[in-house]
Amino acid sequence: MRGSEMKEQQTSRYLKGKATKKKIFAVAKELILTKGYNKVTVDEICETCSLSKGAFYIHYKSKEDIVKKLYRDDFSEYMEENFGKYIHEHQDASPVDKVKSFMMVALEFPLIVGKEMTKLNLIVNLSLKSTEPSFFADCIEQELFVQAISDGRSQSLFRNELSVEEIVNYVYSFLSGAFVTWCLSDSTYDISKASEKFVDSFIKGLQ
Repeated sequence: MRGSEMKEQQTSRYLKGKATKKKIFAVAKELILTKGYNKVTVDEICETCSLSKGAFYIHYKSKEDIVKKLYRDDFSEYMEENFGKYIHEHQDASPVDKVKSFMMVALEFPLIVGKEMTKLNLIVNLSLKSTEPSFFADCIEQELFVQAISDGRSQSLFRNELSVEEIVNYVYSFLSGAFVTWCLSDSTYDISKASEKFVDSFIKGLQ
């Protein structure tokens, strides 16, 4: 077999695999959102996709793996649209205001996707005991957030003894804690409005 033919076959297998993974995700997402997470099984996902369980596990480790991706993707899309829009419209805003905006936009997300999906995502992440970074780190517009922190440090707006990575991790920890607290309260309050004064205090602690 010539090199060009082998490359074409490899490309074809790659594209077919990518399409299969996308199909599994789309089907699983529809089933979970329609029927509820606990009522959907891997067998049902495979049957709906006309795939074997072996084919499923080539692309996903588990049903929980799909939930994590579902939440991350929705969050990334949401942040890209909303935080990205803020940065575009407020390019001259101070780094401190940009960091606050990132946090406030992120705190609106649980209200958008709802308490059940937020709880489910937290439960899945805790049960898997994953060593992967927080799902916040997968945000598409994360580079804008990191740049704001970097600019703030270069302008001495944030404490010099804190690295960019440390500030990023502190922000993610704050957001994760806010999400958990909101879920534990059975989402009885507006997480964004209730958290704003805590966000202000948190940011002051970084300065």
